[in-house]
Amino acid sequence: MGPSVRTLARRARRQLLRPPRFVARAAGASGPEREAVIQAVKAAAAAGVAWLLARWVLEAPQPFLAPYAAVFLVVQVTVYRSVRDAGQQLAVVATGVVLALVATLLTGQVVVGLVLVVLVGLLLGRLRVFGEHGHWVAVTALILVTQAGPAAGSPVDALVRLVEIALGAAVGVVVNMLVLPPVYQRDASAALTGVTARLADLLRGVAASLREDQEPREDLVHDWLHRARGLDGEARRARDSVAWARESLRLNPLRRRRQSPEPVAVLAPAADAVVEVAGHLVDLCEAVVEAAEEQDQADSPEEPGLDPLFVGSFADLLDHLAEALEEIRDDPGSLSPRSDRHPPGSAALELMTAVHRDAARRLPGASGEVRTGWSVEGALLNAAQRAVVDLTGRRPTRPRDAPGPDEG
Repeated sequence: MGPSVRTLARRARRQLLRPPRFVARAAGASGPEREAVIQAVKAAAAAGVAWLLARWVLEAPQPFLAPYAAVFLVVQVTVYRSVRDAGQQLAVVATGVVLALVATLLTGQVVVGLVLVVLVGLLLGRLRVFGEHGHWVAVTALILVTQAGPAAGSPVDALVRLVEIALGAAVGVVVNMLVLPPVYQRDASAALTGVTARLADLLRGVAASLREDQEPREDLVHDWLHRARGLDGEARRARDSVAWARESLRLNPLRRRRQSPEPVAVLAPAADAVVEVAGHLVDLCEAVVEAAEEQDQADSPEEPGLDPLFVGSFADLLDHLAEALEEIRDDPGSLSPRSDRHPPGSAALELMTAVHRDAARRLPGASGEVRTGWSVEGALLNAAQRAVVDLTGRRPTRPRDAPGPDEG
């Protein structure tokens, strides 16, 4: 059964309200919507300027390649990418112009030339030098062959086209560089602090539940794992935002106006550490799920599972990891190589050493007792230790007879 009329009406209403809401958000506050409007206005202005310059300077009757190049480079998300792609764009269009010239001279027919330039252009576009824009070789040659016809076989016209595309590229780069060049620092900071806070909340929630119940609760563990996997993806997107923020400052004239060291530079180590911790949290939650399932499938409810002493110490360790993430949330620069502070996670490192010492005392050979929880405890220690190492850059000290994280 398909959607009801009321459902279709609600969907249509949401679609109709999207444009005015978009405009309202763009006018109300800075953000992605306002940035999109600014880039669109810049692209439109660059297209008009490129067209007029091509008509006045080159006296080209239909200078469509100039505004095309200008728009293509203005819509790039950073000034650095505009400059970098300018060279690739020149190479792409120049190849397309030369291909159209050769095909027209060899065939003399539009249909045959069209087939030839599409075939050869798509193959040439796979060359690494053209990057992700290689398919535009065939598109440029196709437009020239179909629009210019036999005139596409004129070497003089081909040279004019090359100068036209260079003019358009220059206009696009200059507009993107000098007119409100995009900077994404605020987005990167918000993304990183947001995911860091949510990771800390999840760690504290797992610690509180373990401390209260002494065993992983089966009604919660799958939710923890689902949240951890979602936060892992969110952390990776936050790291991408930091990378975009750093790139947006390259070749950006606004950077010269800053009087203090660039904040984005200190976000990168924090973003890398948060991504690693998020991945280890997924492993940790998978181990907790395994512990809950093993306990549920045990022949006897009294069968030894996780050691209560281990559970208490491990819950404290999770709280220390959460505290370290909250330090990063409040001060991302704490992980910068230039920072003279103790790195976040130092308390977790000390507790990790104590947990290893306790694990050595409870080795199976020491008491003869074999518990189903030992393998799970080892997996939990392994994930937690890797998180501690990523935060502090140091490994916990273990007694000589203590098992490694994978041996517990």
